[in-house]
Amino acid sequence: MRLIALLPLCLLFSACQTTGPLDENSPFHVLPSGSRLVLKQELTIPAHSAGVKLQGGRVVSDKDVNQYHPNCRLEVYDVRETTQTVTADEFVVRRARQESHTVALPGLKKAGLRKSSGTMGFFVFRTTLDLRSERQPQVRWLTCQLWADPTFGRHVTIREMRATLGEIITIQLPTTASDGQR
Repeated sequence: MRLIALLPLCLLFSACQTTGPLDENSPFHVLPSGSRLVLKQELTIPAHSAGVKLQGGRVVSDKDVNQYHPNCRLEVYDVRETTQTVTADEFVVRRARQESHTVALPGLKKAGLRKSSGTMGFFVFRTTLDLRSERQPQVRWLTCQLWADPTFGRHVTIREMRATLGEIITIQLPTTASDGQR
């Protein structure tokens, strides 16, 4: 009897796993471990910051980024009083994870999303890539995200990451024996 009760739960968990070839247009597929991000040019991280934002294939300031469109942030471990430079390099993706959480925006009201405090919530759909480079161990991760209504929101796809990073950072997928793609 317990086995029968567990069967629907097992089917549910197995349905959530992605199988088959990587679909770069799917918000459910993340970059596999072993992928490489190739930084083609130096990036300058402003003083008093731990990262630099990219959107539409160019560097943008925090105030100029459109949070409702895919944007990425290359981050380092330390916030410094002076600018930091990340030089052209190749970074290995150690792992990728997706998460989403609510951001409350004070002063905005919308039916169905209004909270008792008078604020409205949006979801941040975030994909974080843990990075490693022997030459630049201070580089921590690349985070790609967008804000959206919780009902219609989704994570940034690999294809959207490519467009967001442009020619500044290119993505190389690992070659697998089963598909022969790179």
